[in-house]
Amino acid sequence: MPRSLISEFLPLLARLKWSQSLDAMIGIIGDSNTGKSTLLNTLLGQRLLPTSYKSCTSAITSVQLVEGLQEPELSFVWKEPEQVCGRKEVLNRIKSLNEEIRESGSKDVVDLRITCQPTSRLYDLGICDGSLRLVDMPGQDETDNPVVKDCFDQLLSMCHGLIVLVKHSAVRSDSLALLMDRIAQEAPHLFTTPGALTFVISQVDAVRIDESDDETGGGERVLRDLKKELLQYLANRDCLMLFPGFLSDVKVFCVSVDQKMVGAREFGSLVEAVGELHSIIHDLKRSRQEKLCREIYDIFNDRLEGLGKVYPSRAAEVLEQERHEQVVKQASLAVAAASFLVTIPLGGWGLAVGCAVRCAAAGTALGVGVVASVNAAETTTSGEETEEVTLGGQSCLGAGRFGAIGAQQANARVVFNRTAQTIREGRAYEDTLLDADGSPVYIGDFVGEVPHGQGRLFWKSSNFEAFIGSFKNGRPREGLFINEKGFCVARGEMTAAGAITVTGTQPDEEISVLDTAVDTAEPLESLEDFLDEEPNEKGTWKDGTEGLASPSDLTREAGYISNT
Repeated sequence: MPRSLISEFLPLLARLKWSQSLDAMIGIIGDSNTGKSTLLNTLLGQRLLPTSYKSCTSAITSVQLVEGLQEPELSFVWKEPEQVCGRKEVLNRIKSLNEEIRESGSKDVVDLRITCQPTSRLYDLGICDGSLRLVDMPGQDETDNPVVKDCFDQLLSMCHGLIVLVKHSAVRSDSLALLMDRIAQEAPHLFTTPGALTFVISQVDAVRIDESDDETGGGERVLRDLKKELLQYLANRDCLMLFPGFLSDVKVFCVSVDQKMVGAREFGSLVEAVGELHSIIHDLKRSRQEKLCREIYDIFNDRLEGLGKVYPSRAAEVLEQERHEQVVKQASLAVAAASFLVTIPLGGWGLAVGCAVRCAAAGTALGVGVVASVNAAETTTSGEETEEVTLGGQSCLGAGRFGAIGAQQANARVVFNRTAQTIREGRAYEDTLLDADGSPVYIGDFVGEVPHGQGRLFWKSSNFEAFIGSFKNGRPREGLFINEKGFCVARGEMTAAGAITVTGTQPDEEISVLDTAVDTAEPLESLEDFLDEEPNEKGTWKDGTEGLASPSDLTREAGYISNT
């Protein structure tokens, strides 16, 4: 069986050195003027981010807390790489950089990465090992720049936890409703992971509380009413009806910060909550990966089921020709793929030039250096190294680095050489499965009508990969899941019980691309093994399972055609 569809996958993976996993990302999010930067400064115990300053939404700032640093350090790339040390120097450089970006009119996103020493309170909670990164995220109401909005969505999907700031006067605002819809769409894993989402009602020092009320506990009653009002408003949001247990566990804190950066009211409880997030980092990471993989799996399971019992394009043409007796001699039934031109419509892929998906194909991140990434797309997808790109301080791994090439190229590489007889006999073959509107669903190995072997699934919106790996009985078996913007989510495996588990080394772990001759380059555990495994010509796997001898056997076993 030709291996053209994954010919570039293994060499790329073989050249990767995988080390410790990346930090957990906790986003601090809210509308403009809710106090995001002020709150982050107070958590850090020093003023590093500008406040009461005209915001620059094209600059995204993340902070990593590491023990032993004498002074804060800022690093970023704007025109050229730059590094700044010292508290005042960091603050002033961010201010001046904001002005430079605004004046330049640049549509690119600049990722600012700060490293600093934690406060004693955070240190006592164990937040000093660099494993937690706090990200000051742009508010959804702060820009109309489509690149920034794309980055905002991608940041949401990358977050392992969120602290949502809501101004005391806006607990029932339309803006909050829009934000919850956005989180539900881009980061549904946060609603189903206990502790991942925390709400902060900010600037409660501005809430009118009479001194007599405060002395008798009336002040606390006012704050409790604010929390209750927020939770009632959230309970009526349609998007949260998909997560019925969420509101019973979510934490809400009322917080204020004075001009000296002293937190009051329930600020201490918020710090404890951040400590709890740090203590469940492993669970947060795994939950995000498994739930996003599950969402992708379910989308494509529905698409495959919706197609019913149909042969892919080339096989259907061969069988149709036989039925109409257009070919007489058996020898001439072995028709090459070129005789049946399967056209992949440009669709989203053609429209994606200059946007997230096109950049992801080049192995880079959306929004950062878009023009350069587009121009280099063809060469980088064939193996040329690209500069590492970060978003929120995290490496953004475009699926192009792992062999994603888009449906057009994948379809062009299909080698089809089967006759109607060999297809009916259950011989494995490569082909392209299309939707009724001509959009590619799956390109890869088949037995009968069923995807079985190595293959790829494609997003309808972009014709870019959603999954690369192995299929068994019509369903993804194990491989790399990719989100709709073209970024790697996780390597996952479908278990016999129908659950998706994260397996082996993950693409969101820290990587560096090395020469294959370097001795320190460690092999990926079992990934090459599963990619090298394919069914033989009768559809039987090396491990002896599912020894299916005919398409009828395979169809009966698959279940997704006749039974779900």
